Amino acid sequence: MNDNAKVFSLIEMREMMIDTSDYQMMDEVGEFTGTLEMKAQGHKKSIRIFLTLDDGRKIITPIFWWQAYLGFYYMPIGTKLRLFYSESNQNKVYLEKIEIIENV
Repeated sequence: MNDNAKVFSLIEMREMMIDTSDYQMMDEVGEFTGTLEMKAQGHKKSIRIFLTLDDGRKIITPIFWWQAYLGFYYMPIGTKLRLFYSESNQNKVYLEKIEIIENV
């Protein structure tokens, strides 16, 4: 895997003191555009995706193995995306699909 597509481990994030306090979980359904900023291990076979939306919001989105990670696992940091958020039967907002606008 090239370094531009790295998924940080929880230990690496702690050791590097990566601050993610500016990021919030996405709680809105709809279509958005944004840029992939960082990827990190999550819990239960997931990865956490850190994005900056075009409106300036910084969001975190979990992506799961059963979604085939939506292609994020090997996606380069800096990739420009169209993001489609939906609501689940449990009333939770999740990233349903993406379209790559511009690859890095």
